[in-house]
Amino acid sequence: MPDFLPDKFEAGTQNLPGIIGLSAALDYINENKTDIIGHEQKLTEILLSAFLTDDRLRVIGPKDMCNRTSVISVDFPGLDNAKVADMLFLRAGIETRVGLHCAPIAHRSIGTFPSGTVRFSLGYATTEEEIQKTIEACSQVLDDMHSKQFHTIASE
Repeated sequence: MPDFLPDKFEAGTQNLPGIIGLSAALDYINENKTDIIGHEQKLTEILLSAFLTDDRLRVIGPKDMCNRTSVISVDFPGLDNAKVADMLFLRAGIETRVGLHCAPIAHRSIGTFPSGTVRFSLGYATTEEEIQKTIEACSQVLDDMHSKQFHTIASE
C-alpha cells in the first residue's frame, strides 16, 4: 500500500459498477421524482384510509397526508404487535418492521413502549394490488387473533 494520502486508505479497486449504478439510480429519481412521490402518496392514502376505519388498530402520526411520508406505524392495542407482524408475514408474505425502531423514548411518549409499533413502508415499486392485499390480510389476521383471544379468555 502506498504511504501517501488518499491512496493509503484505498485498498483494492474501487467499486466502479456500484458507483455507476448509484449515479444512474440518482439520475432516475431526479428525472421521475414527481411521479415517484405521487405514486407513493396515492398508495399511502389508500392504506392510511383503510387503517383509520378499523377501530381494532391505532395509526401513529398524522391522520391525513399532510406532513406524512410513505411510512405508516400502527399499534394493535390488546395484541402482541410482533405476533401481528409475524402472522402478516406467514399468511400473506407481507413484510413489516416491528418494535421500537431505535426510538424507545418516543414510544414511551406515545404509549407504545415496550411493544413498539408495526411499520408499513411503501415504495415506488409497491402496487395497488399489494396495498389491497395488505388491507385484507390485516383484517383477516385481526379477525383471527381477536377471535382466538376471545375464546382463550372465555374458556378461562
